[in-house]
Amino acid sequence: MNNIFTYIEHFLGSYPFLMGITLLAFSLKAVILTTLIIRNIKSVKISTPSLYLLLVLIGAMIGDLAWFIKLLSFVFSFPSDYRILIFIIRIAWAFLIIQYLALALFLESLVSHNPQLNLRQILQIIISTTFCILFIGIAIIYSNCLQSSDRPYIECKAQALFPIYGIFFLLLPTIIITIRKIRKDRLPRILKKQLMIFIQVLILPHLISDFIQMYPFGVFPDFITSSYAVVGISSMLLTFALYYCSRRMIGLRFLNFNSHVQSPVKFDFVDGFKNVLEQLSHATSIKELGHISQTLFKEAFDIPLGRIHLHIRAINNPSDTDIRYELSGIETNIETFLSTHDAPVCDFIKQNKILIYDELDFSNFYEEQATRKLAVGFLESINADIFLPIYKKDIVIAYIYVERFARTNNEFYSNIERDQMIVYASYLGNIINLLQSRNLEALIAQEKELQEELYIKHQEINQYKESIKSFLRNNKQKQIGIVFYKNRRFVFANQAAKELIKININTQEGHSLTRALKEIAQQIEEYKTAQTCMTHDTDGNKLMLSGVPNTEQNNVIITVYYPEISDIIKQQLDLLKDPTKWDYLLYLETTKSGQLINQLLPGMGEWILNFKIDLLKIALSKKAILLDLPDEDLTPTVELLHHVSLRDSLHVMNLQGPQKGIDIAVKLFGINPLFGLDSGKPLLEKLDETGTLFIKNIHFLDRETQDHLAEFIKYGIFRIFKSDQKISSNVRIICSSNQNLQAMVQEGMFSGNLFNELKRTSLVMPSLLTLPEQELTELADGFTQQALKTQDFKNLLELTDKDRNKLILMRPVSLHELKNNVQQMLINKSKKNNIFQETTFEPAYDGSDPELIQAARLGKHALRDPHIMSKLWHKFQNQNKIATFLGVNRSSVNRRLKEYNLE
Repeated sequence: MNNIFTYIEHFLGSYPFLMGITLLAFSLKAVILTTLIIRNIKSVKISTPSLYLLLVLIGAMIGDLAWFIKLLSFVFSFPSDYRILIFIIRIAWAFLIIQYLALALFLESLVSHNPQLNLRQILQIIISTTFCILFIGIAIIYSNCLQSSDRPYIECKAQALFPIYGIFFLLLPTIIITIRKIRKDRLPRILKKQLMIFIQVLILPHLISDFIQMYPFGVFPDFITSSYAVVGISSMLLTFALYYCSRRMIGLRFLNFNSHVQSPVKFDFVDGFKNVLEQLSHATSIKELGHISQTLFKEAFDIPLGRIHLHIRAINNPSDTDIRYELSGIETNIETFLSTHDAPVCDFIKQNKILIYDELDFSNFYEEQATRKLAVGFLESINADIFLPIYKKDIVIAYIYVERFARTNNEFYSNIERDQMIVYASYLGNIINLLQSRNLEALIAQEKELQEELYIKHQEINQYKESIKSFLRNNKQKQIGIVFYKNRRFVFANQAAKELIKININTQEGHSLTRALKEIAQQIEEYKTAQTCMTHDTDGNKLMLSGVPNTEQNNVIITVYYPEISDIIKQQLDLLKDPTKWDYLLYLETTKSGQLINQLLPGMGEWILNFKIDLLKIALSKKAILLDLPDEDLTPTVELLHHVSLRDSLHVMNLQGPQKGIDIAVKLFGINPLFGLDSGKPLLEKLDETGTLFIKNIHFLDRETQDHLAEFIKYGIFRIFKSDQKISSNVRIICSSNQNLQAMVQEGMFSGNLFNELKRTSLVMPSLLTLPEQELTELADGFTQQALKTQDFKNLLELTDKDRNKLILMRPVSLHELKNNVQQMLINKSKKNNIFQETTFEPAYDGSDPELIQAARLGKHALRDPHIMSKLWHKFQNQNKIATFLGVNRSSVNRRLKEYNLE
């Protein structure tokens, strides 16, 4: 261990190391000196502190040069003549005296407006000059010294006395006087910071180092005062201190090198400002701007929320309710200052764009100006660090002021932060002007409505494209089959007929396609007129049957083909209440969204058809919806709307009774952090862009939450509860209620604002109790087709007229009840005919989620789809239930779940 320390000591005290450190220190001082000279050349007037600093640097550089030459003599015997070396050393001592004197005068000149020499300083100059002349005289008179022992006694005595004088009678009193002025006198805060850095980081360590190396009384051990390792360590530390000190002080406008304080940026202003711009674009009132400004200044500049203030001047629109409030004392002083001072002061404020107290005070300390002095006095009168005016056409329409010493870290405002504040003020001025001159709330509401209409048109175009594609797929070959019917037998007339009709229609008389062909043929024979009907092939695709009588051959000619657009529309066009909605007929029959709706309501009567079109139209929009449906039908309808909207998350909020307190509001909108409640992210923010929110029994919400929800539905922006902060969100809102909301509004029990928003898009299902009998039986037949998975026992299980009459007498209230009644009848019929074990019912019959319905129909093939298996696992959370639902073995389900990492 001792060997290691010995090695370090030898290394730090080695001549090459000392030469390197000395050269580095000399170079650093040369750079600072060059920069200082260039700055002074460009300046109109050279300041006294700059001259003193030049002398300090020159004296220090000559000292470094003397050290370097001395070290060269030790290593390379250069210069070879000792007289040259001793001459350089004596001159270095003379400049060391100049350095100390200039440093003392420099410190005191920094803390004075107009530096004037006092008696003490004159005495110091006289004594220092005497020492300086003495060393120069010795260098000239005793120039023939050939060795160290030839040096005169007076030189040794002077070298011993000067450290005492330089440290204790020259610099130390100056440091004490400077520190007293820092504490007692009214000095600019920037200047105080500069001086403290200069004294603590550079001057005091430098004095301690010199004191140790030059102390004449031998108190310190010789191995310290004579060790070159100590010289190496002190030189290294002082060089680093000089570099650090110069960087920090120049950043703090040292000798006005810069116009503003320089500092590194810690806050990513660009990302933060993007969020602020979004908030500004959603602001609808003047009051919100104050909160946005406080948030930005807190995050970007570390200023507490309560210590930054935004005031909008009532000069453009004094009647604006957002700015009609009593002025505080500070705001009164500001208004008085802005209205009473003449053009030069206003021009000064406009030219600077922002008033920062510390910078103005620092600039005015050395170069006092009338307008700058007024600005400093103005900031002192309002006790502010910053005054940031906001302009509109050269008129101050608003301003931001920051309280004095507001920053928690007590740092100065840098040039970059200054520019960021000015940029923000520019944007804020435009927003204030917009709010004062226009009804921004109406514009936001109008923009949201236009976006919703654009979304509907976009969805309609997608539906139309999907419809066209379906016809293109079906009409690739444009097959038209021809079938002859005579003497109760069918004969295929071409190959296309066999391909379209894939069964033996003469033997499979119970098949629905055979029955449709027979029915149209018999009608043609009976009435001798052309007949047309629509049916389905064995794959479930629609087929058009069109027949005409052939009197010459005494038979019936039936054409079979896939329907065209006109065939689909023509069949149901007369049932439409609004003929302009014919395109939705097309979407119902040819798109996936239409298939889902037909799955929910498998009927084509007038009431049911118009309801399905209304449902499809609403499903293709993203407007808030009010549903008036039986409770049992709400979930299937909501899941259908959610699925058609192509959203990922469905959140159901089932209100069981009148809500009290703020729990629901906090869950939906969040709450102001000042209330100290950790509500997490608001639900409307969580579901943004991807979610649907279903609120069941909306009438149970409290009035305040209803008003907040109405505001969100109208503008697409919600307010944090008990706060003015606003957040945009694109959540699909679906509400339901079984109450007469209009009557509740009249009685004051429901929000009129929310009712006005919800009534614009409402969906009321026709009551099954009043539905025409024919439409009810069509619905029952449709549910029968859905319930049977195979056609094997369809003839035995289909509903008879007696069954239909029984359903009509039972008059179910909801679709869910009707489906259950139909399924129960089918089960009873299968048991009665002893085919219950052989009958397979559709597993998705009771389902309401379109994705689960699709999974059930895929059966075992659903095991190969990770997305479907993930959906089933999150739905059932049980392997046995999934296996039963898909009709497969549990082991298959287990293997797939492990493969997809779903357990």
